[in-house]
Amino acid sequence: MACSTHLRLLLEIVKHGIDTSSYLLGLRSFRLNNIDLSIIIVNYKSWGVLQQCLDSFKQFPPKVSYEIIVVDNDSQDGKFNSFRQQFHEIKLIANKGNYGFSSGCNLGADNAHGEFLLFLNPDVTLTSSHAIEKMFSFAKANPNIGVTSCRTLNSNGKREREIAFLNPWLLIGWLRAMYKLVLSHKIAITFPENNEIWYPEWVAGSAILIQRDFFKKIGKWSENNFWMYSEDLDICIKSKNYGKKTALLRNVELKHSHGGSSRRNPKTTAITKSEVVTSSHVFIHLYTIGMNRLALHLVIMIYTLTSSLLRTIITLPFFWKGFFRTNLFTLVVIIKYYLSALIRLTWKSKRLKSSGS
Repeated sequence: MACSTHLRLLLEIVKHGIDTSSYLLGLRSFRLNNIDLSIIIVNYKSWGVLQQCLDSFKQFPPKVSYEIIVVDNDSQDGKFNSFRQQFHEIKLIANKGNYGFSSGCNLGADNAHGEFLLFLNPDVTLTSSHAIEKMFSFAKANPNIGVTSCRTLNSNGKREREIAFLNPWLLIGWLRAMYKLVLSHKIAITFPENNEIWYPEWVAGSAILIQRDFFKKIGKWSENNFWMYSEDLDICIKSKNYGKKTALLRNVELKHSHGGSSRRNPKTTAITKSEVVTSSHVFIHLYTIGMNRLALHLVIMIYTLTSSLLRTIITLPFFWKGFFRTNLFTLVVIIKYYLSALIRLTWKSKRLKSSGS
C-alpha cells in the first residue's frame, strides 16, 4: 500500500512539478504547481501597511488555492530579512533596484505558479465579502474577460472610481469632470447603478486579476514605459486589443487605505505627483498621433506648470507648513522633469531600468 501511494505521488510530481521554494520558505510540505492563484504585491518601504494586508489574508482566507509573492523594490531600509522571518509562508523576492511598479509586478509574475495572477497593492486589505475568490470564479467562468477587478473602498468607506475612460483627453481632471457632467445621462445608461458588474474601459492597478498565460501573451506590464501610474490603462488596452473586455465586480469589495510609500513625506509626495505627469505624457506618446498628440502634450504641460505654480504661490504664506513644502517640491520636480525630457528627447521617467526613447 505504501509503495502504491508513493508511486502515485511520484507520478503527480512528474506531471505537475514541485514548488520547492515553498518548502524552503518553511511550509509544512511540498506544494504542487497546479494552484489557482498567485497574489503578487510590490512593496517599497511600506512594511506597515503590507503587514496589515497579509494579516487580512489570515482573517479572511480566500477559498481557493493560492500563493503570495511579495517583491521588494530595493527598499534598502534593513527590514527585508526580519520581514522574511516574520512571514516565512510567503515568497519574498528582492528586486535589484526600484525600477517601478511594473518591473516589480513582472518579477513577481516570473516567479508565479498560479493559473491566474492577482496584482494587489500593499495598502489593500481583504474584507468579509470574499472578493478574491469571486473575482477568480468570475474570470475563470468568463474567458472573454481579460482583466477583472472589484469595488474598492477608501479609508473613509467611500467608493473609489468605478467608471473610467481611455480617451487621453480625459487624463485632464477638469475635462473629465465636464465630460461626466455633460454626458451624465448617457453614462448612467451605460453603467446602471443596480448592475453588479460593470465593464469600464480600464480599472485601477490596485487590484487586477488576469490569467497567467494571457498576461504573458499580451506582453506583461510595460516596465520599459511606465515607472508608476498609467500602466493600468496600458494593460487594459493590451487586453482590449486581443478582443477581451475589462470587468469590475461591484457586489464585493476590498479596502484601499492609500497608506503606502508614496505619501511618506513632502519630497516623496512630490516625486509621486511628478510621476503622474510623467506617465500621462508617456501614455499620450504611445497612444496618440499627429496634432492630437502635440495638443495633448502642450495642454497637459501648460496646465501642470500653471496649477503647480499657483498652488505654491497660494500656500506661500504658510511656508512653514508641510503642504507648502509639498507644493514647492512638486513644482521643482516637475520643472526638472520637463527640462530633462527636452534634453533626453523622451517623456519616460529617468527612474526606469531602461529609460531610452
